[in-house]
Amino acid sequence: MNCPRCGSAVAKGQSFCTECGAPVLNAAGYENNNGEPPRKKNVALIVVLAILGGIVIAIIAAVILFSAVRSHYRAARDSYDPLEGMDFDYEEPEDIDLDKLNKAAESMKDLDLDTDIDVDFEDPDIPEVPDDIETAAKDEVNYSYTDVVRKGEDITVTPNGGLNGSTVLANGKDLGGFLDYVDSTVLEKGRTINRDLFYDLLAIMLVDKDLSSDFEGIEKNMIMALAMANNFHDTDVAVKDCYLNANNAAEYRYHVKAFGKDDTWIVNYNERSVYFNDGKTEYSSDMFKDEYLAIWMIAIEEYYGR
Repeated sequence: MNCPRCGSAVAKGQSFCTECGAPVLNAAGYENNNGEPPRKKNVALIVVLAILGGIVIAIIAAVILFSAVRSHYRAARDSYDPLEGMDFDYEEPEDIDLDKLNKAAESMKDLDLDTDIDVDFEDPDIPEVPDDIETAAKDEVNYSYTDVVRKGEDITVTPNGGLNGSTVLANGKDLGGFLDYVDSTVLEKGRTINRDLFYDLLAIMLVDKDLSSDFEGIEKNMIMALAMANNFHDTDVAVKDCYLNANNAAEYRYHVKAFGKDDTWIVNYNERSVYFNDGKTEYSSDMFKDEYLAIWMIAIEEYYGR
C-alpha cells in the first residue's frame, strides 16, 4: 500500500510513512491494528452497568410498591368494623346496687334449708306407703303442687303440674311474669331460664300452697330452684319424682330423665353439692356461690316488691 500523502510505498502493518511521517490506515481502514477492528471493551462494560442499574431500579420500585400496598392494607384493616351494618337492639343494663348485692350475699351465708323449708314432714295427712305396692297410688295424698307418699321417714314427692306459670305466690304476681322478668332483666341476651325444671323443683320444695304461706321461706326455695334452672338452662331434663328423708330435708334425690337416660341427681342444698350418675359423679359448678344466689334474691325482691 502507498502513503496517502506522498505516495511512497508503505510496508504492511506499518503505522506511519517512513518518508513523510503521515499516519497510514490499514486495509480495513483502522490505524495499526493488524487489520482487526478494535475490541469494544468499553461498550461491554456499559451494557453490564446498564443491566445492573436496571436491576437496582426494579428492586427499588418493588420495595416502594410493597410499602404502598402494606400501608393500604393496614389502613383498611384498622378501619374495618365487623359489626358495621348490623342492627342490635341492646339496652345498657342498669347499674347494680353493690350495697344491696353485698347485703344479699351476706344473708345467703345463713341460709339453712333444714330449718327454712316450709313443709312439715310430720304432717299426719302424709300417708305411709303400704306394703302392697299396687295400692300405693291409691293411698297417696294429692296436694296442690305435688302428690306425696310416705313410708316412715321416707317420702316420695311427685310434681303434678299444679305449680306453673299462672301460679301466684305473692302480691298477685304469677311465676310466668317473674320468669319473663328474669329472662329480660337478669340473664344475658339470648339466654332463658329452664322453666319446666324450675316449676318442678319449686313444686317439690313447696309441696302445697297452704303449706308454704311464709314468703321468706318461699323466697329461699325459689333462689335454689332458680340457681339449678339457670345452670341447666339448655339441658333436656325432666323430673319424675323426688325422694326425701325427713331427717335430712336439705338433700333431694331427684329421679330424672336427662341426657337421654334415667338417672338420680342428688342435690344437697345445705352443702351446695350436686351429684349425677346415681350419686357417683360430683358435678362442679359455681351456681351456689353466695354472690350468685344474692342476684336471685335481689331479682325476687324487686319483682315482688319486698
